[in-house]
Amino acid sequence: MIFPLIQRAPKNARTPWTPPDTPGAKGFGTRLGQNRLFMDIILSRLVGEWSVQNPQAAMPDPGRPLVWLIAHGPLTAPTALMGVIGKTLLDKGMDDLVVAFYPHPLVLKIPLFGWFYERLGTATQLYDVERLALCLKTGKVHAAGTAPESVNCNFSWTEYVAPFHTGGMLAAAILADADICLLAHLGGELWNIRANLPFGLTVPFTRGLRGVNVPLPPVRRIPRYLVSCERYTCPVKSGTFSRLDAKTRRGVLAVEMEKVRNRLLEMTRALAAEMEKA
Repeated sequence: MIFPLIQRAPKNARTPWTPPDTPGAKGFGTRLGQNRLFMDIILSRLVGEWSVQNPQAAMPDPGRPLVWLIAHGPLTAPTALMGVIGKTLLDKGMDDLVVAFYPHPLVLKIPLFGWFYERLGTATQLYDVERLALCLKTGKVHAAGTAPESVNCNFSWTEYVAPFHTGGMLAAAILADADICLLAHLGGELWNIRANLPFGLTVPFTRGLRGVNVPLPPVRRIPRYLVSCERYTCPVKSGTFSRLDAKTRRGVLAVEMEKVRNRLLEMTRALAAEMEKA
């Protein structure tokens, strides 16, 4: 629920649109340093030991936009990820980094949630691919992230990373010629109960749907939280992608997103193996 994805086009595609003059304007992401207190609270109160593998991959290169494609996992599982990655970037002096992430639009309609998520960095004015790509390309947004599982994080699957629901963030990354970082994590599933079908049954023709996730309040401290970061090179370039029709774009994105999901599954399994060693 924390990181769904965007793929809506502008309401009026014929109307020229320009990003705001000031990076981090309201509704266009936020400067990372403004959320230092929130991250400190997560790490000091809710997470015990934590570590990040290959943290440099999660940091934007100078003058280059970066897109994070994140393994969501069950519901509130990536909450700690915000604190861990945020703290990692802040420790490198990236307080002025303008970041944007994307809750499901329905989440923003819950009273106070819209204000809270916008304060944390939800780009409420950039819920379409083309505008986000333009802001990434022009440096109005330095880094943006989401979990392509979107609403599928509400359900329990045979794999930790649910089937992807949409590919809008990858499309924005391609159009902006942005670098891409994959983020896998493990440990946050402690704040969740999987209500699965009995006897290991799954719903037919669903790619492994076996139940629903029931979120728990963060009343229990996560003893150990692991994060893995890895750069991903998409073979599709903006010049080629921008000339494709909508149907072909969807086909290209489907192929790439399946590759991304498979890699995130591999990264998650590696984290699980490391977790078992402890």
